[in-house]
Amino acid sequence: MARLEPATLPVIDYLTIIGPRTRNDPLAVEASKNEKHKLYLALKETGFFYLKNPGVSESAVDTLFSHAKRLFDKPESEKMTILGKADRPGGPSQGWSSPIRLAADTKTSDQKEFFGIYNDEDQSRPNQWPEDWPELRADLNAFFTKCHEVLLELLRDLAEETGLGERVLEPLISQKNHFCAMLYYPETSTDSFKSRVRSATHTDYGCMTLLFNDEGEGLQVCDASGEFRYAPRLPGCAIVNVGDLLSRLFNGSLQSTKHRVIEPPPKKQNDDGHHRVVVPARYSIAFFGHFNPDVVVKPLEGCCTVDNPQRFEPVVASEHVKQRVRQLHTAGHSITQTA
Repeated sequence: MARLEPATLPVIDYLTIIGPRTRNDPLAVEASKNEKHKLYLALKETGFFYLKNPGVSESAVDTLFSHAKRLFDKPESEKMTILGKADRPGGPSQGWSSPIRLAADTKTSDQKEFFGIYNDEDQSRPNQWPEDWPELRADLNAFFTKCHEVLLELLRDLAEETGLGERVLEPLISQKNHFCAMLYYPETSTDSFKSRVRSATHTDYGCMTLLFNDEGEGLQVCDASGEFRYAPRLPGCAIVNVGDLLSRLFNGSLQSTKHRVIEPPPKKQNDDGHHRVVVPARYSIAFFGHFNPDVVVKPLEGCCTVDNPQRFEPVVASEHVKQRVRQLHTAGHSITQTA
């Protein structure tokens, strides 16, 4: 089910968390401590939250949206030169593609295009870049680096709050095995949503996701009652959510929450003198934080109790992600269960 009322997501201020680094006074320390506890509660209770002042400047995000619009507006013949392919080390997600090109059944595949990269320093799976566009490469790599730094900080705070020790989780992402994607949901008609949404109901695969949205609407988050609610963009904020593997590491005590991108409220647009209902285009920039490929993810001993015994078997991080990605590229969507 879906409701028009917006989701009630916590707002966590990243600048407050890191405040003691610039203001080493008791008030900053106390405020940081309180904000870290709010962060832990958000991860535990909803698995989704708004991150205010998220460590990536608004101007940097705006620049990436400009790049995304320019890239996706190119003729398909140009985008085909950087087409993601299954026989590449990074698979079909690395480069430009669309679920409708990959899915066995295009009638139900997600309505979107994407351009994806991995760590550009990893030459075992070199990224594909458009020719004569060094600014895109520089800006997207800078975004990747900043998001990795934010993820490190959030994991330190989580480890500190749960009594693990601040640096315990850092080695799990030391290889920067993350994935970054620019996402484009083309303008479409309301009728198209009868069989295809923009991103079907799913959870994210890995550690933690940082998502930056434009003004377009449609993202919905499933609440504790099983109802989907819109999560509108808040200026100056990213949306952060827990992935499957981080949830498994904490034996399900952190919520890997279902979400989707569906039809937003439609608008009227004049077309050759006639009014029709259209759904405007939408863009987002996503950083999917992942554990190192060879990490064996199993519930931490301290998270397994008599009341909450071990719920998950050990799984190799890369194998879990590959299985979920295969689902995406075969079905054209990431549905984990019937919504």
